[in-house]
Amino acid sequence: MNTQSIPKFITEDYLKQYFGMRQNGEIQLEPGTRFTPAAQQMLIERKISVRWRDEKGQVFVEKGVSGADISEFEKVHPLKSNNIRPENSCVLCHSNVGKKPSLMTHLDDKMLVPKTHPRIVLRGKLDACISYCVVVQCEMEQQPKILTCFMADIRSYLGQILQSEVTSQPLPELNLGEFDASVIHHWSHNPLKYLGHDHMLPDVSYGKLVAELNYLRALVRELEVTAIDTFLDQSMQLTSNGVNRDDLVAGLNRLSSAVYVVMILVWQHLNGHELLLKGLSNEVT
Repeated sequence: MNTQSIPKFITEDYLKQYFGMRQNGEIQLEPGTRFTPAAQQMLIERKISVRWRDEKGQVFVEKGVSGADISEFEKVHPLKSNNIRPENSCVLCHSNVGKKPSLMTHLDDKMLVPKTHPRIVLRGKLDACISYCVVVQCEMEQQPKILTCFMADIRSYLGQILQSEVTSQPLPELNLGEFDASVIHHWSHNPLKYLGHDHMLPDVSYGKLVAELNYLRALVRELEVTAIDTFLDQSMQLTSNGVNRDDLVAGLNRLSSAVYVVMILVWQHLNGHELLLKGLSNEVT
């Protein structure tokens, strides 16, 4: 999204439409942006942090906020929340490496691993899936607000999955707007009852946008299998280095269902079934 199109005062509706409002999430805005009271309250309640990105792509965080004092800003790495240089402890030789070899990368801020490490492979596929999700979002800019909001939540959740895997923090359940994972599960497993259209198989007659959403759904399903392969040990437990990650697998399973739901809703919109979308919007509000 072009940052020049962002209004100086961000409303609650604007946040919902263009950013995933997940709990403990993060958004990036241009410096000088302000929030309406309702938008500010939403950020506080959902514990969403704000980082500031200028026209050069430089990212800043606030620091030294005290009472009514003017906030100071600290430039940080765009992909991190700090400027701490990672250590180079090699998982193969168990010693510190002076210069990081090209065939290795950081598993975290301390450990170097080969780029073929299963968790690095998983991150690569997450990166590809996030990138394609943004492509789909661009194609959906003219879709109804509720569907662009749903896609913002999907994109945000993919980022949260990546963050959760890297930091080993628990992954919360997925939401589409105000609809929780159990509702999404019911919709996706009985779409004729809840969404007015039966299950859809890939077909050229549905058109390009539905095909792109279906491909995104398939990528998420591949991610789920990769996550299982990454964390499943010989005792059939979803663990890696003693960390249970069945939350990642469950989250990816629900995410593929969420994309499937959006795919069906897009098709319903393209066929003029606006009352269905209006009904969902009324439930959200």
